[in-house]
Amino acid sequence: MPNKLSDYALIGNARSAALVSNKGSIDWCCLPEFDSPAIFAALLDEEQGGHFSINPNTDHYISTQAYIADTNVVETIFETESGKVRLMDAFAVNSEEEKKHALFADHEILRVAESVSGTVQMKMEFVPRLFYGRELPHLKDRQKLGIHFSWKGNAFTLLSTLEGAQLKLSSGKDKVNAEFSLQPGERVIFSFSYAGQSPAIIPEVKVTGWSRMQNTVTYWKNWMCNFRYSGVYEKEVRRSVLVLKLLTHAPSGAIIAAPTASLPEEVGGVRNWDYRYCWLRDASFTIRVLVKLGFEEEAHAFMNWILHATQLTRPKVQVVYSVYGRASIKEKTLGWLKGYKNSRPVRIGNEAGGQFQLDVYGEVLDAFYTYAPLVEDFDRDTRKFLIGLGETICKIWEQPDNGIWEIRTSLIHHTHSKVMAWVGLNRLIQLSEKFQWNEVPLEKFSLIASCIRDKIERQGYNSNLKSYTRELNGKELDASLLTLSLVGYCNPASPGTLSTTQLIHEQLSKNNLIYRYLNVDDGIAGTEGTFGICYFWLAENLAKSGVLEKAKEAFETMLRHVGSTGLFSEEIDPETHELLGNYPQGFTHIGLINAALAITEASQKKVSTV
Repeated sequence: MPNKLSDYALIGNARSAALVSNKGSIDWCCLPEFDSPAIFAALLDEEQGGHFSINPNTDHYISTQAYIADTNVVETIFETESGKVRLMDAFAVNSEEEKKHALFADHEILRVAESVSGTVQMKMEFVPRLFYGRELPHLKDRQKLGIHFSWKGNAFTLLSTLEGAQLKLSSGKDKVNAEFSLQPGERVIFSFSYAGQSPAIIPEVKVTGWSRMQNTVTYWKNWMCNFRYSGVYEKEVRRSVLVLKLLTHAPSGAIIAAPTASLPEEVGGVRNWDYRYCWLRDASFTIRVLVKLGFEEEAHAFMNWILHATQLTRPKVQVVYSVYGRASIKEKTLGWLKGYKNSRPVRIGNEAGGQFQLDVYGEVLDAFYTYAPLVEDFDRDTRKFLIGLGETICKIWEQPDNGIWEIRTSLIHHTHSKVMAWVGLNRLIQLSEKFQWNEVPLEKFSLIASCIRDKIERQGYNSNLKSYTRELNGKELDASLLTLSLVGYCNPASPGTLSTTQLIHEQLSKNNLIYRYLNVDDGIAGTEGTFGICYFWLAENLAKSGVLEKAKEAFETMLRHVGSTGLFSEEIDPETHELLGNYPQGFTHIGLINAALAITEASQKKVSTV
């Protein structure tokens, strides 16, 4: 039986990542990049995908999983009749100072099993696969240099502190097994590394393996010293920031949506997408989080990535890019995989880049506006880029689009998209005034922004419903309308905003969770779960409108749907409350942080007025 998504923790090094189950199995890992082919993909097919597991050599054990505080090092505790074992899992990470004095593998997953009490019989299974399980590797036992295999010029090595004879290579040369005993005070270390250069750097394990794990714990704790927040739900905010760091691609500054591909929005359904890429849609909310919580280095890197990624498509921008700014991401299906809980097809790549989403222009401009306090001014090329976005909005704002949710049917005039077009021009006008840019056509931008707002108020608000609507002159609701007050388009406490918020909560919710939309043909068969960030948007709206207790109630409703390690997926099944969609989802964690910030701010205002 496949694990639930909530049974997994994420480890990584801001270049790649892996999911480790509470049974001690790495069931998803792509190397060397987030969007590289998976080496372990049991998450999408238990039989064919491959895994790397360490657990007690018995069916009778209890396991619990949690992160070491303020780190991305996860501990799994196994309890058996004979004793207790702790398994620590992490990608090795090193400070820049450490890198000056020693050579390290490009990527290294460290796994440390040690006895906490008693004597426990353990087993290890190392079953790597190539290209998402399509091909079998040919493993070679190089004795002290470990178990080795290569693919397309890249070297992969398994090392251990166990005696060589304990690692048993299968007759087919495609897997390794080991059985070992852990007695009080004993520790066994496994290292799985990747090297892309030649000669390959193979990490030493017996002497320095444990120190690299300790250094990794220290690295994360030191990184969290930048954390600047003291308010409600601080524990959850801390974990969410650590998740966002794991979704950051350090070499480029990009932040991916999720580290997984093709986890279903409906179990057994076809809504299975690859989220290992970067959506400009997330930009404004992401930058707000990074700036407010004190992670300025990551904010600088992300904004530089946006400037780099959009170079080939300017003055237009597209929905999604790869971590290195590749604009074309072809979508393919992997027919040999069964999919998570038999959810087919399994897809890699994402064709969303070919869609037209008007809202991304506003989101990018809002991101630069939010980022502006960190710079004295923007350089000439950046100003030219931003003004170009404004000019593009002026040309295309009246066109229908696919909308924030990437609807695959006919284009329509989404109210949210028009609002974000207004936001884009509004932020550009404010930037121009702040930095005294003479080259900005302020009169033109102000006139068109006024025209956009007028159209939204005449056609995007239904006076009979007393609510903004999904599309102009429409009757349906959409959870994206919850963002209108969050981006400063309207007052969260105004009658129209309050009634919109209330109506969305009433008509788009099931078992107190919110769908993005209902009864809409989005061009895809089947249904989907409720959307995680939408409920955090609700909580943020309630906080900003002064309904503090209901805001906390909404926030805590979401907390009841998080796994033991504090990770959220994209969606939630409102019936079973099972996590759905790609996992963990950065957008959901961004929503959590922004909602917590809003609740804290509202709480402080309430105290100051008493």
